Amino acid sequence: MTTDTDAWYRRAGSNIWYFFNSLKLTLFLLITLAIVSIIGTVIEQNQQIEAYVRSYGMTWTKVIVYLRLHDMYHASWFTALLILLVFNIIVCTFERFPPKWKAILRHKTDRFDPGLIARLSNNAEFSVNVGVKDVGGRIEKALRSKKFKFMSSESNGEHYFYAWKGVSGRFGSDFIHISLLLILLGSIVGSAIGYKDFKQIYVDGMIKVPQADFALRLDKFWIEYYETGQIRQYNSLLTVVEEGNKEIMTKQIWVNEPLYYKGIRFYQSSYGTAWDRVDTAYVALKKGGKTEADDPVPVKWEELAKLPGSAYSVRVVSYLSDFAYDERTNSVTSLSPEPNNPAIRLEVYKGDKLVSTPWLFLKYPGVFPSIPGVKDDLVFSGYRPLLYSGISINKDPGTNIVWVGAIVMGFGFILAFFVYHRRVWVHVRSTNEGTRVKLGGTINKNQLLFEKEFQHIRDVIEKG
Repeated sequence: MTTDTDAWYRRAGSNIWYFFNSLKLTLFLLITLAIVSIIGTVIEQNQQIEAYVRSYGMTWTKVIVYLRLHDMYHASWFTALLILLVFNIIVCTFERFPPKWKAILRHKTDRFDPGLIARLSNNAEFSVNVGVKDVGGRIEKALRSKKFKFMSSESNGEHYFYAWKGVSGRFGSDFIHISLLLILLGSIVGSAIGYKDFKQIYVDGMIKVPQADFALRLDKFWIEYYETGQIRQYNSLLTVVEEGNKEIMTKQIWVNEPLYYKGIRFYQSSYGTAWDRVDTAYVALKKGGKTEADDPVPVKWEELAKLPGSAYSVRVVSYLSDFAYDERTNSVTSLSPEPNNPAIRLEVYKGDKLVSTPWLFLKYPGVFPSIPGVKDDLVFSGYRPLLYSGISINKDPGTNIVWVGAIVMGFGFILAFFVYHRRVWVHVRSTNEGTRVKLGGTINKNQLLFEKEFQHIRDVIEKG
């Protein structure tokens, strides 16, 4: 007896199955994934928030961050789309595979209705002036010559032959479905427990690698140029450092040559100049009463340098590429990473005593006095920028699963496009006019190829 509750469950299950078995769902998911993948290509992934503000403005940056379009492939909604597509493919496969398998097994029989042959796309009926046994030998010879597998039987003096080959070609689409599941599974695994990140590293600087027990040090960064002056390649010399400052390995990387260690890949993705520090600043002392400053002195970042011919020493402690002052917060900041208004902040010592901490401006020398109480002044005359190496960090534990899926997909394409399922039926009976042969066959694709094979089988049966 069926209850209303049982009927409700069956209806709900049927509706869910129908939903995931829908071609409309497949098209919707594929089109949606294609669109968001284009968005993920246009919006550069895993960059610093400041980069999005510069490119899109604050309002759109808030939208990008809220929807996680800056880290789209690890967003929960993107993973949900992949999971929906996985269920869609699984249901479609289960819906189509069993009938296909049953149909193949049903045709693989040594007894069939001879009337079937006349309805096949390739068929012929003819008489042969030899005995039934000899005709049977010719049929086996013809089928073996074309590498068909076959079975035969005899009933009431009539002989039946069923032959086949290329059955695996029927399952090419199923292997492609399996490969898509593997690729999607790899993507889901990568989204769930993998990550992508971006770090800027200065020479001799070190970063802690996220979700890892080691750090990365930049030993050297350099740019190679063509004779025309165009950039040929930029390179980083990286060292993997584990606990206790133990150096594990050192490798030079460039754009298409990453460093791989413990399942994490490090790519050379960019380079640039620091907006908040310099390699060297050039500072000159302008003594009171003089119109020209002394020769500039190179001052390394955060190193104390003596100004010749004076009691002063200076240290560079801050740098801003595009200096700006916020009156509301009484703070300074850089409006952009571009050197539109370069400024340095110094610590000025007279002997061992700190006497001032002025900001000096490259484009506006002398705008503020740098040493209080005296006529001496300091001039910021130039600087050597500090280059950084932009390293993309990628941990994707689903990569190997995706590779397996790609291999399975290649195998599926071979089956689907180059292996053809061919079937041949032969009915033989003795008549007053000789041995009567009914021959028929079909192929799932490439009809022209099968016509040649079919004609060969007929010629062997007729002529021996």
